[in-house]
Amino acid sequence: PLAIQAVSVKYEESPYDKDFTSAMIPKLEYGALVKALGELGKCPALTGGEALVGGVPQLPATLPEDHAENEDFLKKLHVILFDLHLVEGKLVCPESGREFPVNDSIPNMLLNDDEV
Repeated sequence: PLAIQAVSVKYEESPYDKDFTSAMIPKLEYGALVKALGELGKCPALTGGEALVGGVPQLPATLPEDHAENEDFLKKLHVILFDLHLVEGKLVCPESGREFPVNDSIPNMLLNDDEV
């Protein structure tokens, strides 16, 4: 997975849906999500974050066994998956070091002419 170098992150609250959030778990690479969350936590600018009591939610290092019934975990996961948005920054390939800029929440994944 690409590493995140966030310059600006935006929080926008969306309606919580326990069933939908729970259904997303099998589709996740949980370890990569935890790593990405750690990288987002280094972001110097979080707009809309005043609504996040206690700051950006933290997830346990491993997926809890009771995750489907753990309401607190599912609410945190919902915020991370659906309410936090990378606005400005870079996505960096850990293997090649190639950087893909993100501007106005849109990643530019196009290759340069010399990379084609």
